[in-house]
Amino acid sequence: MSRLTDINAETDPLQRGVSAHAADPSHPLFAGLVAVAPRLGAVMAFAGLVQMSFHLISQ
Repeated sequence: MSRLTDINAETDPLQRGVSAHAADPSHPLFAGLVAVAPRLGAVMAFAGLVQMSFHLISQ
């Protein structure tokens, strides 16, 4: 294969950036998502309960 057609993760900056972010658990975005996930889950569960109660009341 020629050098122009052989693209791998080491030479492709886009692939290298994606794999580097995916493999780095200390990345700020990942750490932020992990920190917010429990609160977001609780808020979504509460919103679902409120929506179901309004639906039951409106019937």
